[in-house]
Amino acid sequence: MKQLTSHATADYVLHLAWDTEGTRLAVTPATGDVHVLSLLENSTSTRAGQALGNGESAWFQGDLVTSGFDGVVRFTDGSDFRGGKEFIERLKVNSDGTLLGVAQGRFLHVMDAKHNAEFSLRSLPASVSDFAWNPTNPKEVAVVGAGGARMWRLGENQPYAQFDWGGASMQAVWSPDGRWLVTGDQTPSVHIYDFTRSYPLHIQGYDARVSTIAFTSDSTRVATSAGEVITVWPTTGEKGPEGATPLQMDGPQGGTTAAAFSRASGQLAVGDDAGVLLIYTLEGQRVLRKMHRRESGIGCLAWHPSQAILAVGHADGSCALLDLD
Repeated sequence: MKQLTSHATADYVLHLAWDTEGTRLAVTPATGDVHVLSLLENSTSTRAGQALGNGESAWFQGDLVTSGFDGVVRFTDGSDFRGGKEFIERLKVNSDGTLLGVAQGRFLHVMDAKHNAEFSLRSLPASVSDFAWNPTNPKEVAVVGAGGARMWRLGENQPYAQFDWGGASMQAVWSPDGRWLVTGDQTPSVHIYDFTRSYPLHIQGYDARVSTIAFTSDSTRVATSAGEVITVWPTTGEKGPEGATPLQMDGPQGGTTAAAFSRASGQLAVGDDAGVLLIYTLEGQRVLRKMHRRESGIGCLAWHPSQAILAVGHADGSCALLDLD
C-alpha cells in the first residue's frame, strides 16, 4: 500500500467522485469549496461550495455538477437548477451518461444535457431517501424512502415494480448486471429484490442498521456491513442469497462508515470512523486482509474506475490517494 498524494479541504470530506476516464477526482467537503484533483496535470482547482453546506457532486457530460442544502444544483457553465426549497444531498448520473438525477424532497428531478427536466418524477408518495439507476437500462431508476422501493421507467406514469414492507428504506444499490436491487433499511435489515421473481428477500438479524452496501463488478457478490461485521452474500444461481451461507468477516472495531469493491482488482475496501482502513481480497471462502491505520476517521471511499487506486476521504478534511496494486 503506497500513498501517492494527500490533499486538504476545509471540512469533513463528504463525497468523492472520479470522472469516467479516472483523470479527475472531485473532493466534496461538508462545507466550503469543492476541490478537483487532476492526475494528468498534477494540479488542483476549486469550485465554490454551496450555501448552507454541500451535497453530493457528480461528473455529467464531462463537467462537474454540485448540489447542496440551499436546494440548488450548479453546473460548470455557471447556470443553476432550482427545483424546490428542500435541501439536496443526492445526485447521480445514469449508466450511459445522458441523464442526471437529483433527489429533492418528494421529487426526483431528471435532467438531460440541456438541463431539460421532462422525465422528472414528481409528487412521489414519500421523500426520496436515495435512488439508483439501472446499470443495464439508462431509462430505469429505483427510488427508496418510507414504505420501501419503487422502480420506474422514465416517461411512464406508474412504477413497473415496487415493494412496500411497512418501514423505510434508506439507501439503494443496483447490481452491475441489473438483476438485483439491495436496500438498506431503517431497521437492522436489508431487502434484496430479484427482478426475475415477484417478491423481495428480507434479511434481518443484523446487530445494527446496515451502513454500507457494495457489489462486485461481476455482480456475483454483495457486501453488507453493520456494526463490526462485514457480511458477503453470493448472488449467483437461481435463488441468489436465499438459503445461502454468507461469508462473514471481522470488520473495523469503530463500525463501518464506507465500503467499496475495486473494478480493477476485486478488492473490498472498508473504512471506519476511527481511521482504520481494511483491504480484503476474497478468494472463494478464503479471505486475505490488510489493515492500514489513518490519523483521522474515514467518511468515504472511491476506487479509480480502471486502476487499483483508492481515494480515501477523512473527517479532518484530507483526501489521500493510495496505490494498492
